[in-house]
Amino acid sequence: MAARRRSLQERRVTPGKILHPALLHPYRAAFYVFLAARRTLVGLSPDRGWRTWITPEIMIGGFLMPSDIAELERQGVRAVVNATSELVEPLGTLRAAGMAYLQIPCWDMQVPSLEDADRALTFLAEHIQAGHRVYVHCASGVGRSVALAVCYLALHEGMSVEEAIAWIRARRRVAMREGQLRFVNDYVSTRGRRGSAEKT
Repeated sequence: MAARRRSLQERRVTPGKILHPALLHPYRAAFYVFLAARRTLVGLSPDRGWRTWITPEIMIGGFLMPSDIAELERQGVRAVVNATSELVEPLGTLRAAGMAYLQIPCWDMQVPSLEDADRALTFLAEHIQAGHRVYVHCASGVGRSVALAVCYLALHEGMSVEEAIAWIRARRRVAMREGQLRFVNDYVSTRGRRGSAEKT
């Protein structure tokens, strides 16, 4: 059990704890240039979009700009989960649209804490049960957001982790790192057992 807990809470480098906040500005500037280029390339692909519905209620995708919020509204999105630490979100635009918002701090290529993953899945479940559509995003929508969605599909939709990954991969690009895949497997195994015990 202790070994599993350690694997779930792998040591990760968090620039926010190492760098002075002012030093994050050049990092963000370079990161957004890279993301903008990736978003443009994805937009040129006829079969893959920047955002993808993986269920009728859950859309996965990449970073948001203020101009994206109106489109999310048109598609019925009422809540947003941001699985990043490094992005600057259009919070004013989201608030003006009346969208519920949750940030799960997680650096690129890393995993969230167990408590934050719990918060994300609870937020998703509550909004979906209320009939709301939810946008789950990270920087590019291929790693951190996918990991959260896989956890949700496995714990709330009855899929295995492998089935959930295959389900998403059939609809959009998936690029989870080894540590993210390990986190998903351990999280689903641990939380699935806890849920079963609570029902008995």
